[in-house]
Amino acid sequence: MEKFVFKVAGEEKELEDYFRLRREVFVEEQRIFGESDVDEYDTDPFHKVIHIVSVKLPEGEVVGAVRCYRIEGDTWVGGRLSAAPGYRNGRVGMGLVKFAVQTMKSGGECKRFLAYVQPQNVRFFQRLGWTPIGEPEEYHGIPHQLMEADIASG
Repeated sequence: MEKFVFKVAGEEKELEDYFRLRREVFVEEQRIFGESDVDEYDTDPFHKVIHIVSVKLPEGEVVGAVRCYRIEGDTWVGGRLSAAPGYRNGRVGMGLVKFAVQTMKSGGECKRFLAYVQPQNVRFFQRLGWTPIGEPEEYHGIPHQLMEADIASG
């Protein structure tokens, strides 16, 4: 069985691979963005972005990515969840989401953790304990559902 480690990207190569994977998924494959998917949440220190990766062992290949960032006060958002082709069976995505929630719980700064997810991923997030909020909204021409994680429970 394949083994993965889920961690905050810290090494320069992990960060390079993290941004490469995001570009492959959101710019090249899904064509949601033109040249780059990097935005102010990645670059403005106020947002305190945390880049999380899934690394396949023993190769050390980054096969999944997600970011968490502060939008205001103690409200944080998870986004840009992505898995490399061949790793989209749910294991990598599930591990990334669980690790992101645990990171938000343990950091002490997050009291509310949100994510905008594409409609086909709503049930996946619900199985992980997330709750839909309101109606879907358009984001770059694609419907997205606002979801909230249960940060309060142990």
